[in-house]
Amino acid sequence: MKKNNMLKGIGMVATIGCFFAIGVLVLSNTMQPVVEQNFIEASRERILVTGDGNPGDASGLFYIMIYPHSADPGTDYASNLSNASAYEFSDVGDEEGTGTTPKDTAFDIVVKVGVTDSDGYNGSAWQDAWHYVWMTCADLSISADTNTTQQTIAESANYGWFHYYMNNGGSGYTISENEVVNITSIKFYVYREV
Repeated sequence: MKKNNMLKGIGMVATIGCFFAIGVLVLSNTMQPVVEQNFIEASRERILVTGDGNPGDASGLFYIMIYPHSADPGTDYASNLSNASAYEFSDVGDEEGTGTTPKDTAFDIVVKVGVTDSDGYNGSAWQDAWHYVWMTCADLSISADTNTTQQTIAESANYGWFHYYMNNGGSGYTISENEVVNITSIKFYVYREV
């Protein structure tokens, strides 16, 4: 009987010890102040990029081309194009192009731009939606600020190259005798951190 009482006593002390330890853990977790962490993402503002020609280490426009129509723009415009293969091209948005666009021949309008990692990279991936091109050309019924389709050419660690193109819904554009292509507005925007 003494042995049973002793075992009961040890069991009782062990049980009280367990409850005491659990109580201490519960109280220590509930007594600590709750700390909330708020992560504020850097805000980005739409910036009109006005640099023409080779922008170097900045985001900007390389050239605008009147290019032979592509039946497969997703493939053809995903690699670097040479303005030597264009019917006409210009390194700036507000001057007459070099070359001549043939009449009654389908063509696309292709714009090559460059984007720095600070304007187009989120720290882990390039963000194609952080930049875009709008174009206006009344001669081809491209209404004011029509957004062009984007195609990635190449991306390095700190710079990305992109083609934007208009191809008249896949049909290409044509001009007739003595008609000109007057692109009145090319706007290249990036969303830059502010």
